[in-house]
Amino acid sequence: TVALAGIEARFGARLLDRYAAGSQPTPAGTVLLARLRRMDDQLTAALGQALGASSQRDPALISKALVRIGFRQIEALIALSGSGSITEAARSGGSSPTALHRILHELQANVGKTIFVRGPSGVAPNAVGHRLAMRWRVALTELEQAVDELRELEGRMEGRIKIASLPLARTLLLARAINPLLAAYPNARIEIADGSYELLSQQLRIGASDILIGALRSGSDLAGLRTEALFDDPYAIVGRPGHPLLAGGATGASLDDLAKQEWVAQRPGTPIRAAFDALFEGSSAPPRASIETSSLVLTRAIILESDRLSMLSRRQIAIEERENLLSLIPVAEDVRARLGMRTIGITMRENWLPSGLQSRFLEHLRRQPSFPDF
Repeated sequence: TVALAGIEARFGARLLDRYAAGSQPTPAGTVLLARLRRMDDQLTAALGQALGASSQRDPALISKALVRIGFRQIEALIALSGSGSITEAARSGGSSPTALHRILHELQANVGKTIFVRGPSGVAPNAVGHRLAMRWRVALTELEQAVDELRELEGRMEGRIKIASLPLARTLLLARAINPLLAAYPNARIEIADGSYELLSQQLRIGASDILIGALRSGSDLAGLRTEALFDDPYAIVGRPGHPLLAGGATGASLDDLAKQEWVAQRPGTPIRAAFDALFEGSSAPPRASIETSSLVLTRAIILESDRLSMLSRRQIAIEERENLLSLIPVAEDVRARLGMRTIGITMRENWLPSGLQSRFLEHLRRQPSFPDF
């Protein structure tokens, strides 16, 4: 009873209806119970992966270990994994290095397997410890989701949506999804992070973001993730207003015409760079791409101040095209057929369960037209 009262105080909600014959979860209790079960499943699966073959020989080993492991130990491992040293981890957690070292020692003993190594900077998680910390961090996001859903039961859509957006995906797509959401739920909070796919997909995997928006990847890039396509976004050749190729006639620029130009290209390893390389594959005189960047702001600035060209998608330049800042270079029919397109969509963790607010945001994303109106 005391423990349950503490949980109710922690979440600010009545979780049980008590009767003479027993107790039943309230709607809030049902929501919290579902999230706690999801968290428990993820904690268990992560520990099972860390223990490996020994847990398969003795399935009870996992439950025995989890009984001994407390939240302070889990949080200590996560803090150490995300910092450079015990001193830094202790400072961020408000404890002393000595106390944190003791908690980590107890955790390793409770896990029953080596999860730390001693290096030049002191104790640090080994590969097993890092994977365990990453998966446990994701498991703890269920508590954040639970808090948001409990507020939603009270009619308070005050949750947070953490969006990871690839640099060349922040155009009308996000604005047209966020603006109506905040108009309906003004107390909601939106956090948007940008960066490379490698960085953002890692942040997604550890629960630092909820969804990743941008060009979809495939293969090994999607380990532990799932995708949902929104629309196909055709590629185009882009230059400044007044570019010499804009006066090239009705037939449009040929592949040889384009190969003679100076280019601003995206970084290797991105879908748009692969499309750029494919466009000129087999060309006797490949184009000169002396500038590589994934920054749309920098690409636009360079194009506006020179005769350089860039391959971008129509959605990426929707605002610039509408405001006559950038122009589409007319190309020959055979070039247009080779340009191709990219698929824009949402990337999520395989086991992610969105809250009500997050589900409404996804609905706004899914309502986006297949091509922007100008």
